[in-house]
Formats: sequence, C-alpha cells, structure tokens
Amino acid sequence: MTALVYIVQPDKIYLAMDTLVVTHDDKIPLYYQTKFTVLPHLNLVIAGTGFASLINDWFHYVNGSMVVRDIDHLKDLAPGLLRDATPRCQGADITTTTLYHFGYSKLEKRYVGYAYRSAKNWEPDRLQDALGLKPVIDVQPTRNIQIPQFLINIVCEQRRKDLSLPVSERVGIGGDIQVVVMENGIVTISTVHRFESYESDYELMTKKIDE
Repeated sequence: MTALVYIVQPDKIYLAMDTLVVTHDDKIPLYYQTKFTVLPHLNLVIAGTGFASLINDWFHYVNGSMVVRDIDHLKDLAPGLLRDATPRCQGADITTTTLYHFGYSKLEKRYVGYAYRSAKNWEPDRLQDALGLKPVIDVQPTRNIQIPQFLINIVCEQRRKDLSLPVSERVGIGGDIQVVVMENGIVTISTVHRFESYESDYELMTKKIDE
C-alpha cells in the first residue's frame, strides 16, 4: 500500500505520497514507484492505494483508451469500467484498493476530488474540502500551514506509526515523498523528502533481483 495525504480546496489541491512498494506478506522492499499519474489534457491527477497492478492498469486505461473530456465526464464512466476490470484481478485481494481522482470541474468551476473504493463497488465518493489521509493518524490543528513541510511532517508521522506495528499489519512507507500541487490550471510535481532508509531499502531490492 502507500501513504497518501491530500488537501482539497476550491482553488487548489495538494497531494503527497511516498514511493516505496513492498511485498504483501513480509513487507520486503520491491521497488520505488511514482504512485500517481498526471494527465494534463484532462487537468487531472489519478492516485491509488492498494493493489498496484489494478491501479497501474487504470492509469494506462484512462490515458490510452478512453474518450473522455474531464473529471466530471470520467465520474460517469469510471464505476462501470472498474467493475468490469475487477474479475481480471485473478483472485488478488483488492478489498483495500482505492482510486483517487483530483481535478478541475468545469461544471462547478472549482477543484474537486473523488474516491472510488473497491469496498463500495467503485461508486464515487466526493471528497470534502478538507485534509484527508491514509493511513489515518492524529494531526494537530494549526493556523500556519507551510507547504510542503506540513505534508512532510504528516507522512513522516504515518511512517513512524507504521513501523511501530507488527510486520503483518504494516502498510510499508518509504523511499521519497512526492508532492503535487494543482492550482490555476497548472500542475507542479516535486520530490520534497527522502527517508533515511532509502539506500538500505534499495540494496534489498537489488539483492532480490539477483536471487
């Protein structure tokens, strides 16, 4: 899985995710991956948590095989297409898989976000104008939010809490923290933090390739 933090506001969206992919059972590092995709022709960012293959397939399908105008149009098409794709997961556990769409709504003339959860049969859930995060941790309210440090602090705390859990219960958070900002029709992407375990995790990845 992954760490995901987002802030939805009418005039902008912030998104932060880590880059580490681990094995399902023992949480051994597998590779580093950008866990979102930017589609400028739709003024859209797609992110996902859960079953990586399904998430990656959805990235490619929306970009390469769909006749779609924007996030509003995609909201009408996505549930049925995701239900059609589910049987092709070949028995994989997708119960915790969620796809997130962030973009500019021409109908509402503002930025919006939607979550499509396998556990809810892929029906779109409109995201509130608020801070959202997965896995959930306590975030102390602050009036002086500084981006990206505010997002970095949250993901670091998510990682700290995750490492305190038994291995079987961990999400697996690491690599880099990447931040997306959507504002005024412009999407910017930055790598804003590297975890101290980056190099040691990379060595484990390369050893697994050599086995």
